[in-house]
Amino acid sequence: MTVRVNKDSFNLREKLSGLERPIGLKGSEMMRSETAQDARNLVGAGRKNMVINGDMRVFQRGNSGNVPNTGTYFLDRFQARNNTAGTLYITQQSSAAGPPGFRSWLLAQCDGADTSVGASDYARIQQYIEGYNCFMDWGYGNTDHVTASFWVKSNRIGTYCFQIEDSTGIPLYCQEYVIERSDVWQKIVLVIPPPPSGTWRGADSGVGARLTWTLMAGSSHPTTANVWQTNYGMRTTGHVNFMDNANNNFYLTGVQLEVGKNATDFEYRSYAEELALCQRYYQNTNGNLSYAGINYGETAYAGWQYDASSGSTRIRLPVQMRTNPSASIVGTVTNNPGTDGTIGIYGNAGWMNATGITATETSPLSFRVNVTGLSGSGKDAFGLYFYGTYLTANVRLVAEL
Repeated sequence: MTVRVNKDSFNLREKLSGLERPIGLKGSEMMRSETAQDARNLVGAGRKNMVINGDMRVFQRGNSGNVPNTGTYFLDRFQARNNTAGTLYITQQSSAAGPPGFRSWLLAQCDGADTSVGASDYARIQQYIEGYNCFMDWGYGNTDHVTASFWVKSNRIGTYCFQIEDSTGIPLYCQEYVIERSDVWQKIVLVIPPPPSGTWRGADSGVGARLTWTLMAGSSHPTTANVWQTNYGMRTTGHVNFMDNANNNFYLTGVQLEVGKNATDFEYRSYAEELALCQRYYQNTNGNLSYAGINYGETAYAGWQYDASSGSTRIRLPVQMRTNPSASIVGTVTNNPGTDGTIGIYGNAGWMNATGITATETSPLSFRVNVTGLSGSGKDAFGLYFYGTYLTANVRLVAEL
């Protein structure tokens, strides 16, 4: 006996299309991935952000101020330079008014206008990326695309330039982005193709890549967008003059550079981890957080007196620095310490006098503090005390790129 069942016809293409809907756009892209690496790039799995302090939380220096005509660090890992007739001021701000997921940002303010742009004028913000942190294959494979993403806000709307450069500044790849609305946070996503050449470093502690946000540049710094260049420049035709009004503000946060053609969600790291990453390039003895006005009291170290008037102590660093740092001591040695910015040396039975204090013999993991002209109540050993509210008495160690 034969049983035959008939079913109405249906549109197979329509049914297959409907099956894709529950998985969403990203799910559809995942299913079309040709390799495991393609899928990994789509979801942003693993460590990916080559930028340190991209969410602008770490502010060890507490260095708010006018930007000079030299590369000067303000927020950790971000330096700025102002080669204009105007005044550019940079600081960190923190509040709940940032873009989604961010509470801190870099603020650049034009505090003195330059409306007549000289040919060689420029103002810019940069981050140098260490070679060890360049995850792309540039310099030996040159096949990886990278994606830069960041949040910006400004009351000076118009066209700006962002670029990635090798350790020497060339080759470079510039891309334009447009701030479309005044004082509204806007996410920028820029995809950069691999370079044809360059001295990108992927396995050493030198400069591997440089990221540049141009605020203003004169006619001596031209470049072309969306093509690799072998001549240095910082602006395309039509770039705004951010320095044309003393009320202009530029906000930046959420900076990420990752391998691939997709901007994935920002990689948040704990504050402790982000601070340690920053301390590879800059440390201070007070170990301050990023907010001024908090009284950290004193930081103390044990030392020894090796002759009648001299002593020293070696201080081990919590994080290994990139290279032997330069060291400088900030503060005043006194036999009556305790106020901000004072340094005290406590001997056998009281505070001692000293004529000098220096930091020397630095290594990536430690440095030595020498005190000279010791007199007073000391015997063999002493305690070295730094007193400060926010960086007024400390040892500063710098191993920037």
